[in-house]
Amino acid sequence: MATLPQKYEDVERWAFGDTEQVADELLALVLNGTKTATCAALDDEGVPQAGDIFVVVNGRNQPACAVELTEVELKTFDQVDEAHALAEGEGDSTLAYWRKLNNAFSRSMICSPQI
Repeated sequence: MATLPQKYEDVERWAFGDTEQVADELLALVLNGTKTATCAALDDEGVPQAGDIFVVVNGRNQPACAVELTEVELKTFDQVDEAHALAEGEGDSTLAYWRKLNNAFSRSMICSPQI
């Protein structure tokens, strides 16, 4: 998105990952249609709703695309299934890969699998 359309100027910005490289890699998966889902821990900002729109930024905080949430599900870590892992599109897209990748984050948040 070379220039952000005016209708998205005030839309919340959203970056994937916690480094520039990861943000760019995950953005590429969104742009090529591989990544159609994501996950996040609950926080004080509340739960997003279907219909919410976010501007996804690259690792340098530059807008790259806008996404509209079509569905929001609340699940505990151990309720995430193979279909969700496939939709996230990361690694080999298996549930085993998803759990390994996200387990470190879950543990850093001091979460139990039932949270």
